[in-house]
Amino acid sequence: MKLFKRILLALLILIIVGGTVGFFYFKNKFLSAPPNELTVSNLGQAFDFKWKGTTFNGEYNLYAAMIVPVTIPGVDRIFYMQFDTGTPSTVLKYKPFLSINEKYGNLIKIDTIDGKARALNASIKVGTVDVKAASLGFVGMGKEINWSDSTAVDIIGTVGNDFMEKNPLIVDFKNQKITLVDSLDHSIVKESNYLPFTFGGRKIFLSAQLNNEPASLWYDSGSSMFELIVEENTFWDLAVPGAEKESFSISSWGTQVPTHNIKSNGEFQFGDVTIPLTTVTYSEWPNKMQAFILKAANLGGDLGGMTGNKLFLEKTLILDVPNLRYAVKE
Repeated sequence: MKLFKRILLALLILIIVGGTVGFFYFKNKFLSAPPNELTVSNLGQAFDFKWKGTTFNGEYNLYAAMIVPVTIPGVDRIFYMQFDTGTPSTVLKYKPFLSINEKYGNLIKIDTIDGKARALNASIKVGTVDVKAASLGFVGMGKEINWSDSTAVDIIGTVGNDFMEKNPLIVDFKNQKITLVDSLDHSIVKESNYLPFTFGGRKIFLSAQLNNEPASLWYDSGSSMFELIVEENTFWDLAVPGAEKESFSISSWGTQVPTHNIKSNGEFQFGDVTIPLTTVTYSEWPNKMQAFILKAANLGGDLGGMTGNKLFLEKTLILDVPNLRYAVKE
């Protein structure tokens, strides 16, 4: 995938056209992540995930987000967290944990570290996996828990890539199952079908082929309902000639982002698995660095873009982070 060379070239361009500000953002923000404070155990058992749908542009989309069941020792209720491979670290929402502490007598220790609230010595169970963390940060307020509504789907945070950093992960999209394992069984997929990926800053860049050309894909399951998000020039390059774009807005961490879809007739190749590209997406990111990152992945000739879960809906995705390899299985 030659991502390292592309990153070096991107840094050189940033220095020339953007000075040291761009350099330090790319090195110290995008390609770095805080220490992993998670310890996981009780591995090897598959657990279910659910789809959380949403309505945008007047249409309901079932695949807006993946959510996984979460339980907390001492609390008799099932909660949920979004499963988001675009997030380097697992984070919590503040108000649900205030609700838990109000009902269960300060069960979760919350303290302020460097001016930010954190949950200390936290223990949760993500599906069947036991997770312990020296501390977990809070991002977003969330909603207070209505304890009288036993059918509510309470979203209390986001599971990030620190969850899988030390162990292979298997996502069976067709059967809606996730399995975190100690090691991969060689019978799951042939060794020759594994492809490399990079994990700098705990971000997953998959190497693939699109229209018989190398493609570097930032895999973000938080962008679940999109096949491929690209920068504007690539958007038009991949569009079907004469096709009209469809415009709408999406919410990204509380910000409304103008977004456009257009028909495409591309084809992805993941080892021996072929997946059509039917729609390509372009977002007008308010943070221009996000658009630059997509361009940076394209430097050196490889297509750069972000993909969610839509490409893999009928497949199984195997992410072997310790060995920086992955596979797509029918």
